[in-house]
Amino acid sequence: MSGIVIVESSATLSHLLQRTLSASQQVVERVVNTYAEASALLEAVDAGTLKFKVLVIGAPARPGAEFEALLAHLGEGRAPSLPVLVLSHEKTPYLSEWLARRRNAFLLLWSNFGRIPAALKQLLPPEIGEGEGEGAVALVGASAEPPLRPVLAAPLKVLFVDDSQSVRFAYRQLLENNGFVVDTAASVQEGFAKGQSGAYDLAIVDYYLPDGSGDELTRRLTQSPASKSMPIAIITGSYKDAIIKKCLEAGAMECMFKNEVLELTLARIKALARTIQAQKSVEAERVRLDGILRSVGDGVYGVDGAGVITFANPAATSMLGYALETDLIGRAAHALIHYAAGDGEPISTGDSPLARAYSAGSELKSYETVFWTHAKLALPVECTVLPLAIGGRREGTVVVFRNISERKSADRLRWELLHDQLTGLANRRCLIQALTTELDRRRDRGGYSALLYVDIDRFNMIVDNAGQQSADRVLVDVGHLLSQRLRQDDLLARLEDDHYAMLLSGVQLENLFTIADSYRELLAQVKFPMYGRQLAVSGSVGVAILSGEAPSAEYVIEHARLACHDAKRRGRDQTQIYVSGSDARIARELDSAWIVRLKEALHEDRFLLLTQPILPVAEIRNADEAALRAQGWRLHQHSSGEALFELLIRMVNRDGQLVSPSVFVPLAERVGMMPKIDLWVIARALRFLATLPSNTRVGLTVNLSNATLQDPESLKLIINMIEGSGVPASRLIFEVTETSEIGSLHSARRFMQALRTQGVRFALDDFGTGFSSISHLKHLPVDFVKIEGSLITDLTESSRDRTMVASMVSLAHALELKVIAEHVDSQHTLRWLADCGADYAQGHFLGEPVRLEEIDFRALNAVPEA
Repeated sequence: MSGIVIVESSATLSHLLQRTLSASQQVVERVVNTYAEASALLEAVDAGTLKFKVLVIGAPARPGAEFEALLAHLGEGRAPSLPVLVLSHEKTPYLSEWLARRRNAFLLLWSNFGRIPAALKQLLPPEIGEGEGEGAVALVGASAEPPLRPVLAAPLKVLFVDDSQSVRFAYRQLLENNGFVVDTAASVQEGFAKGQSGAYDLAIVDYYLPDGSGDELTRRLTQSPASKSMPIAIITGSYKDAIIKKCLEAGAMECMFKNEVLELTLARIKALARTIQAQKSVEAERVRLDGILRSVGDGVYGVDGAGVITFANPAATSMLGYALETDLIGRAAHALIHYAAGDGEPISTGDSPLARAYSAGSELKSYETVFWTHAKLALPVECTVLPLAIGGRREGTVVVFRNISERKSADRLRWELLHDQLTGLANRRCLIQALTTELDRRRDRGGYSALLYVDIDRFNMIVDNAGQQSADRVLVDVGHLLSQRLRQDDLLARLEDDHYAMLLSGVQLENLFTIADSYRELLAQVKFPMYGRQLAVSGSVGVAILSGEAPSAEYVIEHARLACHDAKRRGRDQTQIYVSGSDARIARELDSAWIVRLKEALHEDRFLLLTQPILPVAEIRNADEAALRAQGWRLHQHSSGEALFELLIRMVNRDGQLVSPSVFVPLAERVGMMPKIDLWVIARALRFLATLPSNTRVGLTVNLSNATLQDPESLKLIINMIEGSGVPASRLIFEVTETSEIGSLHSARRFMQALRTQGVRFALDDFGTGFSSISHLKHLPVDFVKIEGSLITDLTESSRDRTMVASMVSLAHALELKVIAEHVDSQHTLRWLADCGADYAQGHFLGEPVRLEEIDFRALNAVPEA
């Protein structure tokens, strides 16, 4: 191979290079479009199996690994002796440093690409660089900038018009001896006829001619299309101002005098010749650039400082859907082609980066936007905006743009492969890729990440009652809400239906449950319409921990899903962390962190008790909704019976933030801390009841964990606390959760019987959620059953739930037990429960949880008058 190898990734620039080199009779042996392929060619050069004379490289806007490897290779083996021409859009420190280290290499800016043939002539031996350059070229290189040999100009052709034969002969001889080609004429008529041939670069006209004057011939020549561009000088023997003025007004460039020394006349003519040569060079350059402009595939247009189009090449005209360049020229670019965004939203001139660049003379590189065609279609383009300066003065702006519709289509296809169409979030495929990468990161760096599996509770109910459109709106809103909390390296994906997954990169295990549960609580901000009201969304969250030991992305997703399923089984609107038996190290880290936090909270008394009223259904069934919402616990004042309240615990962080029991209770149960927390609550409950009069009607329900039920030491301590408080034990009602796995019914029954002998009462909480409900009623000595909230919430739309609740109420009454309905959320539900025979109701509709001190319990002591 003996010739030129081109390395350029842009098809347009590569085509332009080939055309430029072909026009200068230079041989292009090979064209490659990747830097890696060019490096492979250099390896063949090193091996001696391949030879070529010069390498022409188009530098990328941002140097990448492949380009850097190619430049490094050019400094090794046989490559350092290979001539290299680097073409770049701008001179960068990186390229300058490389050029400083390498001989036989030049940098040429793309804005000067017409000088490529001359640059190659500078680099190459004669057999390659035979094409002549077009004027002196300055190469941007590492060392001094050697000028290239200028092209010899063709001699100027002069038409000399004078009626004197001797004068014509003398001036012909003078001019020809100084390199001019001269033709003569003796009259106005002959001079005009010869001038129409267009063969002359300059006319020198005597003022006094036999058939007219020099100013007359000048006027005729400048007014004729064939000769109007030909410069004209008048030569005369008269110094009269009127004659000189007439000639200059007729269009003459210069006036010379016959009686001045010939050297001065010759100097004047040579000065004119230099001006004419410069004008010819400018015109030749303009024609050449115009040809290049018309041949390139990219669209190019120019604007003045006001943003009005001054020129456009055929590619721009064609891409924008216009027939002629004149359809664009003279019109404001913003109003014509970039007045709106891709969605049709109007863009003001002040908000348009292009319009601002026109006005300020600033530069934009690789700016992606849309241009609007003549047919009002949005055309995706990538454009570069370059300010144009001539002689240090701003002369407008040049915009180069290309159609990127195909690339956008490919980008859109890639986006659709990795994203959910409805929400715009990542999809399962994208999540698996991200999880795989994250697992590799954990194997390399250690530490933990987490995957949260989020499932919207009762989503099918939303679809059935609110409609598919509202359900889709919920899906979009949930995705938007969750994504606002993500950090830069986190990822939110919609897996399918109402299931989401959140990858949290780099987490601390001691904070994981709190973080995960905060996302669950966030869901309540999303609302959906039902029965004329806006209801809050809830969701269940399962958490899987990513460590270096996790075998695959699918393994992590499945564990997060199992944790979410477990959270739903526990009653929905819960958060659950999955820790398998094989992940002992993770379990230890989770447990040890929470043991410290819980011990510190107990030691520093950083727990808080809230309370929520449990109201008698029969006595409030006829109250209007406004009264129910406004009065809440005060409705007990109108009741003659017992005023029941449930105590609800919260942990308080050192920053004052409240931690939900759904966060710390499951962990406290696992690390064996719940008995201590239960004892703390019971002690505070007894202390509070002791402040009330002995005849108080107030009764408090306190949740008791399964671990406490199985602990004989806790039983002794509870009995001692009750006896030492002086509070009637009947003021306490302990709630035993039906969904908990009571380890030993025998131990639990013995525990409960011992306290019942003291007067304590018991309630079976979450009744109806498990298969063992009836068995627990049979074996456990309870006084109340609290029907699980999800059954109550769905009463208005589920006949099956109504049947189940009615059966539970009948069963409880048959066993002489009182019934408490949880999660009552409407007056309609309240009245149905009254008709069904339920005894008590509880829920946010009847009173939000508040601090103990916010309730005037003394106002409840007196029994209301009948």
